[in-house]
Amino acid sequence: MSEQDRWFMNAYLRILLSKSVSAAGVSLVEHTMAKDFAVPLHVHNDEDETFYMLEGTARFQVEDKVFDAVPGQSFHVPGGTRHSFRVISDVAKFLTVSNGHFEDMVLEASVPAERAELPPAAPFGPKEQQRLAEICNLNGIEFVGPPVE
Repeated sequence: MSEQDRWFMNAYLRILLSKSVSAAGVSLVEHTMAKDFAVPLHVHNDEDETFYMLEGTARFQVEDKVFDAVPGQSFHVPGGTRHSFRVISDVAKFLTVSNGHFEDMVLEASVPAERAELPPAAPFGPKEQQRLAEICNLNGIEFVGPPVE
């Protein structure tokens, strides 16, 4: 496994293109997540994100709009836009393209993956949530509400 393969909470992430080697400072990250994996409603203060669904279905909230994203669907979330997602299929996989500190946050908040698969299920309680919120804040990502249902 390489340093680019990460276990992030209960998800498996692969950094396919690091901003450190991209002429435009762009990151490309592949996310694999199990059913009910969710992130709080949040804002990236200094970067845009573009999503491309590869497998499964995830429910997204972008500002006040809620929709189910399916394979082949892509959409853009400009910096400063509130968004969240929750996996509603057994497994979902998507790509994110970003141009800021998201990759830095992933590296700081994750551990190197031991295998190219989802990590063993681990509790994600208040202590872990607080640590993630602090790392996100240091990287320009602000939690502003609960995950989409």
